[in-house]
Amino acid sequence: MNATPPLISVVIPIYNEEASLPRLYQELTEALEDYGRPYEVIAVDDGSRDASFSVLSGLHAKDPRWRIVRFMRNFGQNPAIYAGFEQARGQVLVTIDADLQNPPSEIPKVVEKLEEGYDVVQGWRRQRQDSSVRRLLSRSINRLVSKITKMSVRDLGCSLKAFRREAAHHLMACTHSCRYIPAETAWHGLMLGEVEVEHRERSQGESKYGALALFRVSFDMIASISTLPIRAVAPLGIIFACLGFLISLRVVYFRIVHGDVSYMGAIMAALFVLTGVQMFTTAIMCEYISRIYTEVQRRPYYLIRDVLQKEPE
Repeated sequence: MNATPPLISVVIPIYNEEASLPRLYQELTEALEDYGRPYEVIAVDDGSRDASFSVLSGLHAKDPRWRIVRFMRNFGQNPAIYAGFEQARGQVLVTIDADLQNPPSEIPKVVEKLEEGYDVVQGWRRQRQDSSVRRLLSRSINRLVSKITKMSVRDLGCSLKAFRREAAHHLMACTHSCRYIPAETAWHGLMLGEVEVEHRERSQGESKYGALALFRVSFDMIASISTLPIRAVAPLGIIFACLGFLISLRVVYFRIVHGDVSYMGAIMAALFVLTGVQMFTTAIMCEYISRIYTEVQRRPYYLIRDVLQKEPE
């Protein structure tokens, strides 16, 4: 094996991607060998339940540039990416998903954009090959997260990204459990660039992010660097309290003017509205309290079972 350290480290989180791995290897190898820069691949098996690790072991045996990290269990996409960052030796770190919706042939685009002086480069899927519902949901969440994080980026959810090694070190210096790369990039003040990349339909398997998962990830991302959700509850509570007060005045008015008429329905409606606001407020506070509980436990962000690699000669 060549002792020269790689220039590019490609980090790929893997979860139940057995079917797509052979094609991923072929396309990634062709793209990076044509690019002509030394590279390595760090594939992180995030507790897959299929034969993904067996396939990855075969790829490692065939091509020592593929280094395999295997988690003890499923920890999630972001821990897998951070584990790959820890193992990477390149000066440029590239992340890409194994589903091949972002073709590996687009990697040179993000690397060359990074060389213009950016710390992080984000892919932009201008022509997304997803359902209209998913595209609408992603755009809405993207605008909300971009506004809160104050990052002018059109596609925070694209998995194809490039990082300078120094920028990745800044991200890895964080020790909290709720780490999301777009939010951390904004908090650190890293210079962020964007480049248009191709997007394809998923040919194998199914997406790990449904509508509920997208919403959950977005809320976690916002809450990881901002107290805006909990602060937004106060004006919301004031609005509903005023509505409840106006409903009460209406009930009193009709009782005085029109006699002893029962407006229990209106009172019950107001009660349910105010109770709903209170429960919503409590839920948001509980979310932040649960994060405190998670952080004080100081559990590892991920646990590694095996690392398959060949040391340079």
